[in-house]
Amino acid sequence: MKPMVVIVSLCCRFVCFEDKVWFEKAISRVIQEHVDPSLVPDLHPDPYFVDFLREALEPTGDEADDVCLDAPKVYELVPSFEFLREKLIINQSQYNENVRGASLDLVFFTDAMTHLIKISRIIRTDCGNALLVGVGGSGKQSLTRLASFIAGYSIFQITLTRTYNISNLMDDLKVLYRTAGADGKGITFIFTDNEIKDEAFLEYLNNVLSSGEVSNLFARDELDEITQNLIGVMKKELPRVPPTFDNLYDYFISRARKNLHVVLCFSPVGEKFRSRSLKFPGLISGCTMDWFTPWPSEALVAVSQYFLSDFHMVCSPEVKAAVVQTMGIYHDKVSVTCESYFDRFRRRTHVTPKSYLSFINGYKTVYSENYNFINTLAERMNVGLTKLLEASESVAQLSKDLVVKEKELALASIKADKVLAEVTVSAEAATIVKAEVQIVKDRALKIVEGIEKEKAFAEVKLKAAKPALEEAEAALNTIKAADVATVRKLAKPPHLIMRIMDCCLLLFQKRLDTITMDPERPCHKPSWGEALKLMSGSGFMASLQQFPKDSINEEMVELLQPYFQMEDYSFECAKKVCGNVAGLLSWTSAMATFFGINKEVLPLKANLIIQEGRLSIANSELASAQSQLDEKQAELDKVQAKFDAAMKEKQDLLDDAEMCRNKMVAASALIDGLSGEKVRWTEQSKQFKSQINRQG
Repeated sequence: MKPMVVIVSLCCRFVCFEDKVWFEKAISRVIQEHVDPSLVPDLHPDPYFVDFLREALEPTGDEADDVCLDAPKVYELVPSFEFLREKLIINQSQYNENVRGASLDLVFFTDAMTHLIKISRIIRTDCGNALLVGVGGSGKQSLTRLASFIAGYSIFQITLTRTYNISNLMDDLKVLYRTAGADGKGITFIFTDNEIKDEAFLEYLNNVLSSGEVSNLFARDELDEITQNLIGVMKKELPRVPPTFDNLYDYFISRARKNLHVVLCFSPVGEKFRSRSLKFPGLISGCTMDWFTPWPSEALVAVSQYFLSDFHMVCSPEVKAAVVQTMGIYHDKVSVTCESYFDRFRRRTHVTPKSYLSFINGYKTVYSENYNFINTLAERMNVGLTKLLEASESVAQLSKDLVVKEKELALASIKADKVLAEVTVSAEAATIVKAEVQIVKDRALKIVEGIEKEKAFAEVKLKAAKPALEEAEAALNTIKAADVATVRKLAKPPHLIMRIMDCCLLLFQKRLDTITMDPERPCHKPSWGEALKLMSGSGFMASLQQFPKDSINEEMVELLQPYFQMEDYSFECAKKVCGNVAGLLSWTSAMATFFGINKEVLPLKANLIIQEGRLSIANSELASAQSQLDEKQAELDKVQAKFDAAMKEKQDLLDDAEMCRNKMVAASALIDGLSGEKVRWTEQSKQFKSQINRQG
């Protein structure tokens, strides 16, 4: 197996395909002549070695905390490119899942896998740097990213802006050296010729690749901090080296060179690549070069197959496969034509893999546009033919529907006429009852108006007596039960009190003593004994407040007049003689005054009672008539609803029949107008279908 390793290592240094073929023949000849002729048939046709074929270890739970479960890096022979392709597809999917903001969509043909193997071997080597030379779109950056991910390295690329300068580059280099030298982590620095904003950038990269040192990259205090942090790491790795500043700095630089992998992605087009190689030799001597030659035919076919496999094409699989092959052939022909153009006119024109990808995308775009355009036209023709067929079928169906609807319309007309006759009869009966109800209602309203007028007149009359009544009630409220008891206990009460009580006896229609002249006063002798009985009765004060005022008559008032005409029969005199009992005097005067007004109101009240009786009878008649009217109205509403439903059904049938007629007329006109177009549309639809099939 050692000769194979030598073959791989040397093959990576060749710059053209002829050198590779010559070397393979030479090694076969040497082995046959000087080693063992039987080993020649066992030589591997593509002896490539990688260290990422093994799977990561499965955790069991019994491992120590510091155990590493990453996939073991075993440098071994690739069994076959098919096996390697499957492994790389898995790694690519893992990259797309784990790396945010970056998505790889690579086609792993043989040349791409070969370049990835070379890049992986270079960056997996300590101090390994690569110079990838190829035209734009060859996959240099994408393959480097995937190889760095497989190796477990972080990836760094400068973010070029309008103000990006050497100072920014120095800051980025500090980040790289801290990661690789101070932290001891592997990192890949991808740098393209498009990012050379200033040629001075290459001077710093030349130093990085040549010696690993960049002058004045870190300040003294920064170096002190970095070296102090590396003391423990260096003692563990180099226990016999004293941790002086110079030793620590050398260890830092060597560690940075070991873990920092610079990958330069340059294009050979133009004179810049040649001049830069001469000015900055470290770009060549400090890197392992990998030339990205033009894609071979099988690579071109693999790429087109990858991008067209899921692309919808209206053709057979054989035609699609031929299209895939044709794309690669035409790209090769264009490349040959570019060389002929250079030989004839000495002007270089490059056809890059990016041009090939643009060619594939352009084909897909043009195909999709043409397909959509022709398919839209075909669909329009098909829709027109379908509408014509639907119109023909619709006319036949509408003719049948119209016959049925006309029969239903005739039945609905007969039904509506019958219901209309019922509505007319019910309306006439309801009109008669309504007139009767209106007569009764007018009579009741007339009675109500008369009652309201009499009530208003009585209220006006009674309002005049209201002040006297309120004054009497106020006077009664001043009398306490104790005042009445005091008067009752008097052996010889004042004469005015006895006369006041006589007036009360007259109003309550109680018995008085036989009329005899009082020897002391020019009046009748008071009936004090009867007055004491009245006052001794239970609820005397309540009977005064609830006195039935309508029971006062002309005779009572006439008998009260002699008492009222006496000079001392006044509230002021009674107040002096009787105290609070003087309120009885005001009450008796108010009752007499009330009678003078109420005698005019009493006839009105009597008449009001009569009118209310008449009103009750009228309301009863009105309720009975209204009940009859409601019954008739309910019958009328029911018949009217029935009539409305019948008329609606009739109108709906009329509308349906009219709409059916209009549709039939429109469909017939459409068929007659487009009868000549049907043949042309059918032929055109076939032509469109044929054009779609020829799109491939």
